[in-house]
Amino acid sequence: MRTRTFTLYIAATPDRVWRALTDPSQTRRYYLGLAVDSTWTAGAPIIFRTQQGPVPDALHGEIIHAIPGECLIHNLFTGVGREQEAHCWLTWTLAAVDDPSLTRVSLTCDDLDARPDPDRDDAWSRIVSGLKTVLETGASLPG
Repeated sequence: MRTRTFTLYIAATPDRVWRALTDPSQTRRYYLGLAVDSTWTAGAPIIFRTQQGPVPDALHGEIIHAIPGECLIHNLFTGVGREQEAHCWLTWTLAAVDDPSLTRVSLTCDDLDARPDPDRDDAWSRIVSGLKTVLETGASLPG
């Protein structure tokens, strides 16, 4: 297993950050073009959608734990049925710091594959950076 944590500070309340993490119309703006949808309760599936529709055979997950405005833990899989392969566990932690309109956001990725993967690391870094950009400026990252 390989663990990495990406931490940054966003000029937004934890509730506003939570909405950005759980609203498919907002995730599409920073989550590599994907609308991420779920009921956000333990045991619920996560569906990733491109503009053309769901991509369950490519990427899907399940909510493990969710406390609105504080913590979201879910896993990610690729494939379906017996061809399904677990990739990682993701833990989003939100905490107000000093000023209530400033939130420390941490994304911890526990990859089941211990081999380094610079492309995957870059993707997670772009996602958290994109989240910050969308919330603070209203614009999406280019590219």
